[in-house]
Amino acid sequence: MKKFVKNLISIFMLLLFWLIGWWLFRVRNKTTIIGLENLPKQTGLLLLSNHQSLVDSMLIGYALFDPHEILSRYRQIPWNAAAWENFFHKKVFLRTFCYFLKTIPAYRQLGAELANQNIREYDEILKHGNLLLFFEGTRSRNGDIGPCAYGPAKIIAMRQPTTIPIKIEGMDKVMPISAGFKWHHIKGGKKITIKVGKPMEFQSLTLDDIRQTVLSSVKNL
Repeated sequence: MKKFVKNLISIFMLLLFWLIGWWLFRVRNKTTIIGLENLPKQTGLLLLSNHQSLVDSMLIGYALFDPHEILSRYRQIPWNAAAWENFFHKKVFLRTFCYFLKTIPAYRQLGAELANQNIREYDEILKHGNLLLFFEGTRSRNGDIGPCAYGPAKIIAMRQPTTIPIKIEGMDKVMPISAGFKWHHIKGGKKITIKVGKPMEFQSLTLDDIRQTVLSSVKNL
Protein backbone atom coordinates (compact mmCIF):
# COMPACT_ATOMS: atom_id res chain seq x y z
CA MET A 1 0.00 0.00 0.00
CA LYS A 2 2.81 2.38 0.91
CA LYS A 3 4.55 1.74 -2.42
CA PHE A 4 1.27 2.26 -4.30
CA VAL A 5 0.72 5.65 -2.65
CA LYS A 6 4.34 6.65 -3.23
CA ASN A 7 4.02 5.77 -6.93
CA LEU A 8 0.78 7.76 -7.24
CA ILE A 9 2.43 10.84 -5.73
CA SER A 10 5.46 10.31 -7.97
CA ILE A 11 3.30 10.06 -11.10
CA PHE A 12 1.46 13.25 -10.14
CA MET A 13 4.77 15.09 -9.61
CA LEU A 14 6.18 13.84 -12.90
CA LEU A 15 3.07 14.99 -14.75
CA LEU A 16 3.29 18.39 -13.08
CA PHE A 17 6.94 18.74 -14.07
CA TRP A 18 6.13 17.63 -17.62
CA LEU A 19 3.64 20.50 -17.84
CA ILE A 20 6.25 22.94 -16.54
CA GLY A 21 8.68 21.52 -19.12
CA TRP A 22 6.09 21.96 -21.87
CA TRP A 23 5.73 25.62 -20.89
CA LEU A 24 9.48 26.23 -20.65
CA PHE A 25 10.66 24.30 -23.68
CA ARG A 26 7.77 24.54 -26.12
CA VAL A 27 5.90 27.73 -25.24
CA ARG A 28 8.73 29.99 -24.02
CA ASN A 29 11.43 28.42 -26.20
CA LYS A 30 11.54 26.32 -29.37
CA THR A 31 12.72 22.74 -28.83
CA THR A 32 13.59 20.36 -31.65
CA ILE A 33 13.70 16.64 -30.82
CA ILE A 34 15.69 14.37 -33.13
CA GLY A 35 16.02 10.58 -32.99
CA LEU A 36 13.26 9.73 -30.52
CA GLU A 37 12.72 6.48 -32.42
CA ASN A 38 16.16 5.35 -31.16
CA LEU A 39 14.87 5.06 -27.58
CA PRO A 40 13.82 1.44 -26.87
CA LYS A 41 10.61 0.94 -24.89
CA GLN A 42 12.18 -1.25 -22.21
CA THR A 43 13.95 -1.20 -18.87
CA GLY A 44 17.67 -1.65 -18.27
CA LEU A 45 18.53 1.51 -20.24
CA LEU A 46 21.37 3.83 -19.30
CA LEU A 47 20.82 7.28 -20.83
CA LEU A 48 24.01 9.35 -21.01
CA SER A 49 23.77 13.07 -21.79
CA ASN A 50 26.01 16.09 -21.80
CA HIS A 51 25.13 18.73 -19.20
CA GLN A 52 24.48 22.45 -19.74
CA SER A 53 21.97 23.65 -17.13
CA LEU A 54 20.23 22.85 -13.84
CA VAL A 55 17.02 21.95 -15.70
CA ASP A 56 18.49 19.53 -18.26
CA SER A 57 16.75 16.54 -16.66
CA MET A 58 13.40 18.36 -16.99
CA LEU A 59 14.13 18.94 -20.68
CA ILE A 60 14.94 15.25 -21.24
CA GLY A 61 11.82 14.15 -19.34
CA TYR A 62 9.65 16.49 -21.43
CA ALA A 63 11.28 15.51 -24.74
CA LEU A 64 11.41 11.73 -24.30
CA PHE A 65 8.16 10.95 -22.50
CA ASP A 66 4.63 12.31 -22.86
CA PRO A 67 1.89 12.26 -20.16
CA HIS A 68 0.39 9.01 -21.49
CA GLU A 69 3.77 7.30 -21.19
CA ILE A 70 4.27 8.61 -17.65
CA LEU A 71 0.98 6.93 -16.74
CA SER A 72 1.43 3.71 -18.71
CA ARG A 73 5.22 3.21 -18.57
CA TYR A 74 6.08 4.56 -15.12
CA ARG A 75 8.84 1.99 -14.55
CA GLN A 76 10.54 3.11 -17.77
CA ILE A 77 10.68 6.77 -16.70
CA PRO A 78 14.38 7.06 -15.81
CA TRP A 79 15.81 7.76 -12.42
CA ASN A 80 18.11 10.77 -12.39
CA ALA A 81 21.19 11.54 -10.29
CA ALA A 82 21.52 15.15 -9.10
CA ALA A 83 24.40 16.77 -7.21
CA TRP A 84 24.14 16.27 -3.46
CA GLU A 85 25.37 19.77 -2.68
CA ASN A 86 22.87 21.45 -5.02
CA PHE A 87 19.66 19.52 -4.34
CA PHE A 88 19.96 17.50 -1.12
CA HIS A 89 22.42 18.95 1.41
CA LYS A 90 20.53 20.87 4.14
CA LYS A 91 17.45 21.00 1.88
CA VAL A 92 14.88 18.68 3.50
CA PHE A 93 11.90 19.87 1.45
CA LEU A 94 13.80 19.74 -1.84
CA ARG A 95 15.18 16.31 -0.92
CA THR A 96 11.62 14.95 -0.53
CA PHE A 97 10.60 16.67 -3.74
CA CYS A 98 13.46 15.01 -5.62
CA TYR A 99 12.58 11.58 -4.25
CA PHE A 100 9.12 11.72 -5.81
CA LEU A 101 10.67 12.91 -9.07
CA LYS A 102 12.78 9.73 -9.21
CA THR A 103 15.97 11.60 -8.34
CA ILE A 104 18.79 10.31 -6.16
CA PRO A 105 21.86 12.19 -4.88
CA ALA A 106 25.15 12.05 -6.78
CA TYR A 107 28.06 12.37 -4.38
CA ARG A 108 30.76 14.28 -6.20
CA GLN A 109 34.25 14.65 -4.75
CA LEU A 110 33.13 13.25 -1.37
CA GLY A 111 35.39 10.22 -1.26
CA ALA A 112 35.58 6.70 -2.64
CA GLU A 113 33.07 5.19 -0.21
CA LEU A 114 30.21 7.46 -1.32
CA ALA A 115 31.24 7.13 -4.97
CA ASN A 116 31.02 3.34 -4.67
CA GLN A 117 27.64 3.72 -2.96
CA ASN A 118 26.44 5.59 -6.05
CA ILE A 119 27.65 2.78 -8.30
CA ARG A 120 25.72 0.22 -6.24
CA GLU A 121 22.58 2.38 -6.39
CA TYR A 122 22.91 2.75 -10.16
CA ASP A 123 23.29 -1.02 -10.50
CA GLU A 124 20.14 -1.68 -8.47
CA ILE A 125 18.13 0.80 -10.56
CA LEU A 126 19.24 -0.80 -13.83
CA LYS A 127 18.04 -4.23 -12.68
CA HIS A 128 14.41 -3.11 -12.90
CA GLY A 129 14.31 0.40 -14.38
CA ASN A 130 16.16 3.05 -16.38
CA LEU A 131 18.78 5.61 -15.37
CA LEU A 132 19.76 9.04 -16.69
CA LEU A 133 23.29 10.30 -15.96
CA PHE A 134 25.09 13.43 -17.08
CA PHE A 135 28.34 11.74 -17.96
CA GLU A 136 30.60 14.79 -17.58
CA GLY A 137 29.78 14.93 -13.86
CA THR A 138 29.18 18.70 -13.93
CA ARG A 139 27.69 21.41 -16.12
CA SER A 140 29.79 22.75 -18.99
CA ARG A 141 31.25 26.18 -18.29
CA ASN A 142 31.78 27.11 -21.95
CA GLY A 143 29.29 25.03 -23.97
CA ASP A 144 31.89 22.41 -24.93
CA ILE A 145 31.30 18.73 -24.12
CA GLY A 146 33.78 17.47 -21.55
CA PRO A 147 35.20 13.98 -20.94
CA CYS A 148 33.14 11.15 -19.49
CA ALA A 149 33.63 10.72 -15.73
CA TYR A 150 34.69 7.36 -14.33
CA GLY A 151 31.37 6.64 -12.57
CA PRO A 152 29.30 6.11 -15.73
CA ALA A 153 32.16 4.12 -17.28
CA LYS A 154 32.29 1.82 -14.24
CA ILE A 155 28.57 1.04 -14.35
CA ILE A 156 28.85 0.25 -18.09
CA ALA A 157 31.78 -2.09 -17.47
CA MET A 158 30.01 -3.78 -14.57
CA ARG A 159 26.46 -4.20 -15.92
CA GLN A 160 26.84 -3.66 -19.70
CA PRO A 161 23.40 -1.99 -20.05
CA THR A 162 21.87 -0.79 -23.28
CA THR A 163 23.44 2.67 -23.37
CA ILE A 164 21.75 5.54 -25.22
CA PRO A 165 23.67 8.74 -26.10
CA ILE A 166 21.86 12.07 -25.78
CA LYS A 167 23.13 15.46 -26.93
CA ILE A 168 21.69 18.74 -25.65
CA GLU A 169 22.32 22.04 -27.42
CA GLY A 170 21.15 25.52 -26.48
CA MET A 171 20.32 25.03 -22.80
CA ASP A 172 23.35 27.09 -21.78
CA LYS A 173 21.57 30.06 -23.36
CA VAL A 174 18.26 29.29 -21.62
CA MET A 175 19.71 28.91 -18.12
CA PRO A 176 23.37 29.97 -18.00
CA ILE A 177 25.68 28.95 -15.16
CA SER A 178 25.49 32.52 -13.88
CA ALA A 179 21.73 32.14 -13.23
CA GLY A 180 22.39 29.73 -10.36
CA PHE A 181 19.09 28.69 -8.73
CA LYS A 182 17.29 31.87 -9.78
CA TRP A 183 14.50 30.25 -11.77
CA HIS A 184 13.09 33.62 -12.82
CA HIS A 185 16.32 34.12 -14.79
CA ILE A 186 15.41 31.28 -17.16
CA LYS A 187 15.29 32.89 -20.60
CA GLY A 188 12.78 32.59 -23.44
CA GLY A 189 12.96 32.88 -27.19
CA LYS A 190 15.88 30.47 -27.55
CA LYS A 191 16.39 27.43 -29.79
CA ILE A 192 17.03 24.11 -28.05
CA THR A 193 17.94 20.84 -29.72
CA ILE A 194 17.95 17.40 -28.13
CA LYS A 195 19.31 14.48 -30.13
CA VAL A 196 18.89 10.81 -29.20
CA GLY A 197 21.34 8.36 -30.74
CA LYS A 198 21.25 4.63 -31.35
CA PRO A 199 22.60 2.34 -28.60
CA MET A 200 26.36 2.62 -28.21
CA GLU A 201 28.62 -0.23 -29.28
CA PHE A 202 31.64 -0.81 -27.06
CA GLN A 203 34.60 -2.59 -28.69
CA SER A 204 36.39 -2.74 -25.35
CA LEU A 205 35.26 -2.61 -21.72
CA THR A 206 38.34 -0.93 -20.30
CA LEU A 207 37.34 2.25 -18.49
CA ASP A 208 39.35 4.57 -20.74
CA ASP A 209 37.93 3.00 -23.90
CA ILE A 210 34.40 3.27 -22.54
CA ARG A 211 34.94 6.92 -21.65
CA GLN A 212 36.21 7.66 -25.15
CA THR A 213 33.29 5.82 -26.79
CA VAL A 214 30.76 7.74 -24.70
CA LEU A 215 32.36 11.09 -25.51
CA SER A 216 32.64 10.45 -29.26
CA SER A 217 29.11 8.96 -29.47
CA VAL A 218 27.56 12.09 -27.98
CA LYS A 219 29.78 14.56 -29.82
CA ASN A 220 29.00 12.93 -33.17
CA LEU A 221 25.23 13.21 -32.83
